[in-house]
Amino acid sequence: MEHLQLAYDLLVIMIGLAALSIVVFWAARTGENDLRDFSIVYTCFTLVLIVLMLKKYLSLNVEDYSARAWYWLSGAEQILGYAVIVAVIFFFTGVYRVESRKAITFLFVAIMLVSILLILSPSGAVLDANTRTIRFGTGYRIALLLYFLSFTFALTLGYGLLRRAWGTERRNFLVGLLIFATVGYLETTLNLPGSLGTTVATPSNEGDFLFSSIPYALYGVFLIVYFLEHPAVPAPLAMDALPESFLTKYGITDREREIILKVVQGKSNADIASELFISLATVKTHLHNIYRKIDVDSRYDLLARVRSGQ
Repeated sequence: MEHLQLAYDLLVIMIGLAALSIVVFWAARTGENDLRDFSIVYTCFTLVLIVLMLKKYLSLNVEDYSARAWYWLSGAEQILGYAVIVAVIFFFTGVYRVESRKAITFLFVAIMLVSILLILSPSGAVLDANTRTIRFGTGYRIALLLYFLSFTFALTLGYGLLRRAWGTERRNFLVGLLIFATVGYLETTLNLPGSLGTTVATPSNEGDFLFSSIPYALYGVFLIVYFLEHPAVPAPLAMDALPESFLTKYGITDREREIILKVVQGKSNADIASELFISLATVKTHLHNIYRKIDVDSRYDLLARVRSGQ
């Protein structure tokens, strides 16, 4: 049974890596900051699954699997778990265009570092190599509570964002992400009382099934289909000028008008920078301002707004 679970884990990771490759390519081709930040989230959780699978494999198949290696892999799993939460918060605050994004992210990075120090401290988790056990203390329980509270904040941000994006093309994209995150949150909530009461852990505990891997795999399939159906650059419109009413309504500057025209003509960020003789960072800054003015989140939403003239 354990080997079937390892085969399942390997399949899930392969799906995740395939989806991640497509997302990274799409983000690099379009230069979309939101997709870049999302790829960081997906990478972190994929690494969590890889570490979990590695721990299971070693405990089942390697007789001289050292207790110290198991201890450090467990620590890496904890660190990556916190990294997922920080990456999710960074992603959601970016989509929200929150002005205090850096301060919020720094706060949760600080919480993550404090949690890791608590876990690695003598009051957190101590390895007993002779009995192959990790003994947990008060520091570990405080770190778990900080993780749970951070996860709650991240999920609340996500559902707030879903309300804002419900009428856009990104709705299904966010729904899938939130289903995946919600299953993980419920799993964390149900396991929290037992985790807080846990005093020791052994390698034999590594066979537990991670239920959030199911929506992760399904979401990976969705991402593969979604990005294969949507070209990295939107289908261009044959436009040489934008309606004056559109420019006036949103307060579009001359430079922003030039960039919008390039976008609807199918140009990538790199192409726009080259043709307008400006830096790639400047293009991204202008696009950020354009999205904020028009209240859209992507090239596709911008194209739809220009096409409708609203």
